[in-house]
Amino acid sequence: MHAHTAPCSKCAPMLKQELIDTLVKNEYSGCVLTNHFFKGNTGIERDLPWNEFVAQYENDYLECKKIAQIHDLDIIFAIEEHLFDGLEILCYGITPKFLYDHPELRDDHSIETWSATLHDVGALCIQAHPFRDRSYIKTPRLLPSEYIDGIEVFNACNMPEENTQAADAAAIHSEWILTAGGDAHLPKSACWSGILTNQRVTDEATLVKILKSGDYDLIK
Repeated sequence: MHAHTAPCSKCAPMLKQELIDTLVKNEYSGCVLTNHFFKGNTGIERDLPWNEFVAQYENDYLECKKIAQIHDLDIIFAIEEHLFDGLEILCYGITPKFLYDHPELRDDHSIETWSATLHDVGALCIQAHPFRDRSYIKTPRLLPSEYIDGIEVFNACNMPEENTQAADAAAIHSEWILTAGGDAHLPKSACWSGILTNQRVTDEATLVKILKSGDYDLIK
């Protein structure tokens, strides 16, 4: 549910083939590719024209998907975007077309705009690793609940106490969608977490449908 590959994520040395090999080894059916986007830790040149910038993400996804098909794996497109103060969201249910169609997102990184734009196309806005305490995060905290659909209640790269805080927050918000992700930047962490579903997740729309239904278990 949360993975990064080179070159789109600057902080991730993991190659697409390495990700696929790890998924196969650990008997996963697929992966949501959530590379860091424009204001996040992107490895793509931000000065590129918008369509060229987005194309790098689409190409990375398509290359990964092509490798995955050899092994009958599903690769789902998504992004992780930084908003402000080190706070980030996972955008589930979008396709590259969504990004091509919204060049205004280059400049507007408010939670209000991102939430509304995602919801306009039926996509989900999930806060990534809330309560993570790192130097790049000004004040670990939840984004305003009216703008998010849920939180990553378990992140394999968080400290245990950070995940506990997320679980405590989730207990208060029964309406939230809860996810779990490995936040994989290297092959060794690619299958530490995720979701267990009764229905195979073959595309972005199916992912949203399953998350909204609550018919899944968290892998922690």
